Amino acid sequence: MRCEMKTTRNSTQIYVDYNSTAPLEDAHLEAVMAAVRQFDGNPSSQHASGRRAKVALEDARNQVAALLGCRAQEVVFTSGATESNNLVIQGVAGKQGEFFTTPSDVKSARLPHVIVGATEHPSVLELVEVLAERRRIRLSIAPVDRNGVILHDALVSLVDPDTVLVAVMLVNNETGAVQPVSALADAVKAKNSAVHFHTDAVQAMGKIDISWLASSKVDSAAFSGHKIGSFKGVGALYLKSGSKLQALTLGGGQERARRPGTENVPGIISFGLRARDLVSDPAKAWLERERPAQLAFLAALGRISGVKVHGDPGAGIANTINFHVERVAGDDLLLNLDLAGIAASSGSACSSGVGRPSHVLKAMGYSDWIALNSVRISFGARGGAGDVSRIAEVLEQTVKRVLSPGVG
Repeated sequence: MRCEMKTTRNSTQIYVDYNSTAPLEDAHLEAVMAAVRQFDGNPSSQHASGRRAKVALEDARNQVAALLGCRAQEVVFTSGATESNNLVIQGVAGKQGEFFTTPSDVKSARLPHVIVGATEHPSVLELVEVLAERRRIRLSIAPVDRNGVILHDALVSLVDPDTVLVAVMLVNNETGAVQPVSALADAVKAKNSAVHFHTDAVQAMGKIDISWLASSKVDSAAFSGHKIGSFKGVGALYLKSGSKLQALTLGGGQERARRPGTENVPGIISFGLRARDLVSDPAKAWLERERPAQLAFLAALGRISGVKVHGDPGAGIANTINFHVERVAGDDLLLNLDLAGIAASSGSACSSGVGRPSHVLKAMGYSDWIALNSVRISFGARGGAGDVSRIAEVLEQTVKRVLSPGVG
């Protein structure tokens, strides 16, 4: 993967939106196509073509498991992290309240209690809010500090005998903040050992070491293939052996009946190949590549009037910087970057175009205006000093033009 892109498939010259998606490499696309030509059967079929596809699917499962440090049977292939998050939240907590048929049933019942972090992805937050509105669960939101890190004691204090699920994102997609998920899982389980601890770990794969996952007290974790450069529409759920999870869909035995339906073989092969690549290219090497570009960009931002960086980038993942410019709309910044051939983002791609303030920044204590006008830069695997200089140049020109329209 490269930060600088000059291909016929994408006219963008500089791509710094890797937290949204990592573009497909030509070599990877060719490798997947070659594999699909060999393994294009239905993995559930018993004939030779089906058996070959089944072998390819299980090879990919082993490759993802090797990256996670877990057993292959603990990997469930899905369409992505949004589905994985839904499988866990509804499978662990949401189903438990659906058997209350009258208001009196609900009133007399002790609803299953769910705790989530205030800066979770919308696929977690929006789901639990709907379940709470429908009286399927009782919901608590754990607060974060100014850097977007969960307040440990505040979260643990929310755990009670009725708590069935705690969900805390490992790496935030907008700010790059890293949560102490393993320590939080330990503390939660110490207070209530029956709690299912889930983490959305999408932004962690390939960026930080997650080999500790299977040996921790985390029960499940969600991943998306396209965040590491595989096809879109494929993901995985790590589900610790012995975890209880009700299936949301029926009609087939695929994925050990956790997620029935014919598997997305091309996508799964793609995911497996990228996972294999990352096993041989550890997160430490990624950190060493990305931190210099991040530091250089932070220094460049420091020379632009009115720029305010959010959180503590040095304590987060090494490719992400979230900032705003005082009195300059985020749309102006992003439009001018785009016109200059630079692809950046306002935050979560899943919420793009909605035109509402970032719930992540609001939870961190920022105003609505700042939360609505922030910009996220997320570098790729080979971001260089030339890219940093060009991005900073465009930002500085835009700021001067907006704040001093009669100058230049």
